[in-house]
Amino acid sequence: MMKKISLALAMICMVSSFSTALAAEYLGNPRSMKFHYTDCRTIKHPENFVTIESRDEAIAEGYVPCGVCNP
Repeated sequence: MMKKISLALAMICMVSSFSTALAAEYLGNPRSMKFHYTDCRTIKHPENFVTIESRDEAIAEGYVPCGVCNP
């Protein structure tokens, strides 16, 4: 029983930290200056991207929308 409870608590912690990491709506690639939805299939290494809170913010910073996910 304790094993199930500790497993459930570990899963809750993992899910909550994952959702916090994806709180930003967009990810921007500073090399290509394109921004993407966080779940875009073209993102292979999200650690190389910057978080962007809104579409307006991305455009104001000079980013252009990804042609695949069309944010």
